Amino acid sequence: MKKYECAVVLIPSLGTEGLESATKKYTEIITSNGGAFTELNDWGKRSLAYEINYIKEGYYHFYRFEGGKDIVDELDRQLKIDENVIRHMIVRDDPKPPPHVKPVSKEPAAAKERE
Repeated sequence: MKKYECAVVLIPSLGTEGLESATKKYTEIITSNGGAFTELNDWGKRSLAYEINYIKEGYYHFYRFEGGKDIVDELDRQLKIDENVIRHMIVRDDPKPPPHVKPVSKEPAAAKERE
């Protein structure tokens, strides 16, 4: 299973019950499709970088989970149709492998020119 992170910005008019139900809904989507929910980071209410549909603030939630493409597709579909979601983004959380580095020759440049 691959690791993913999902960032969700919810509308500011949701109360604590609305936030809890949204969190429960998205964690159930992950776990019901065979994924493993690992972490939730709740950043609370913050100002948006720019106004979206006359909304200036939103609740930021970050979900970390493990799963397959079917979980990501279903979560993305549910987030797109939810009226309480302003923006969302799902990205892979796997660390990138180090870039390939050519080995450096220890011979001086003058020795290469003689050959």
